[in-house]
Amino acid sequence: MPILDGKYEAKISTTFRSTKEAVEAITEKIKKSRRVRISNIPMSLLEKLVPLLKGKDVKIILPAKAKPNGKLREIGDVAVQKAKIYKDYKGTEANVGSIYFADRIFSVAWDRDGILEIDAMDYGKCVKCMRGMFDVGWRYSEK
Repeated sequence: MPILDGKYEAKISTTFRSTKEAVEAITEKIKKSRRVRISNIPMSLLEKLVPLLKGKDVKIILPAKAKPNGKLREIGDVAVQKAKIYKDYKGTEANVGSIYFADRIFSVAWDRDGILEIDAMDYGKCVKCMRGMFDVGWRYSEK
């Protein structure tokens, strides 16, 4: 943890003002990263990200009812989620997905109408733990 002005300082997370701002942050992070793990994000968002994922080390877990296509298989390993992963979002059951990087995780709350919210976790220990959750999800997904 760095010391700034004589105090320890650590940014632990970001809540974005809008989904547009969050998607821009995700695309910038993908451009700078070599390895990306994606789990249960809406297909509309995944389609926007596909061109940026080419040439990267990519693993994708699709939402439960999604079908992997050739374009996705060309960019990396693809599996389909078998578990129901959701959260209570302001009284509504919402799907929750993630985009994992070495030092940051974006969490995406969504429903069939679109993205409800995106936030990011920056705290190193939590990022490492959450990346480990991707490996568990991958193990129990249909390939």
